[in-house]
Amino acid sequence: MNKISILALAIAGLMTTGCGVIKRAPAKTSTVTETAPAADTDFNTTTLLAPAEMNGEWAIVNVNGKDVKVNGDNHPNLSFVVDENMPGAVSVIGFNGCNYINGTFYVEGTKLTKGGEFISTMKACPDAPYEYDINQALDHVVSYGINHSSTGYTMALNNASGTPLIVLRKHDIAFLNGAWKVDAINGNAVPASADVKIVIDLDQKSLHGNAGCNIVNGSLILTLDKENGIEFKDLVTTRMTCPDIATEQAFLLALENVSSAARDGSDNKAVLRDSDGNVIITLTRIDPKQAEM
Repeated sequence: MNKISILALAIAGLMTTGCGVIKRAPAKTSTVTETAPAADTDFNTTTLLAPAEMNGEWAIVNVNGKDVKVNGDNHPNLSFVVDENMPGAVSVIGFNGCNYINGTFYVEGTKLTKGGEFISTMKACPDAPYEYDINQALDHVVSYGINHSSTGYTMALNNASGTPLIVLRKHDIAFLNGAWKVDAINGNAVPASADVKIVIDLDQKSLHGNAGCNIVNGSLILTLDKENGIEFKDLVTTRMTCPDIATEQAFLLALENVSSAARDGSDNKAVLRDSDGNVIITLTRIDPKQAEM
């Protein structure tokens, strides 16, 4: 079952015990139409992609001028589903950091019109710093813009004056799924004798493979507040020793420092970068059978 289906079921289940429109947030002065967009935001509305590009899950990375600094399963997000049976309609299922939200936009060019009030589950959370701003921003959205770069998609949901109220990012990282041979670590070619290879599974959020001497297993996190952000965590290995142990140690250390991923010319070549943007691991796709231990 995909994530959108799971979110839809969660909403349906919770609504049997109560729901409300997102305007129910505690009364306070809203500045949602007053704030300026992030300084580095540039959405060119003359080069918008087709509405179908809205499809999929988007991480909310900025709301009302404030960067969202949450990662993992609690990261606020919106999933858009273009409804083929309702021309121009886009269903929206989301998570505001505490509650699930659900609604519809009608799309006409770059214009967005709400199909009624967005509804929300009614869980009370002790720490949900973005919930109110996201709810209020959705009430004021009237248009959108999408940009595409080599590292993914960015979308702005704008108010009547064209100011981005919510900025979202959709990772372009699905290419990383599969089996890979490690060609170089920190610019040093991997010796043929080491045969370092890994399998990355984004759906299962896992990594496993041969670190050069020992079998390695670990988990991964998609760090949604950066373009194509990914981190490898909880790495464990078997404990054999062998002539290529130094290569293995360099590889494991490099994995722990990975901050993002990118294609290297094609879907069959990839690079993993550290937080400074330096390439620390280069990869070549291999047949999954070659990665069997």
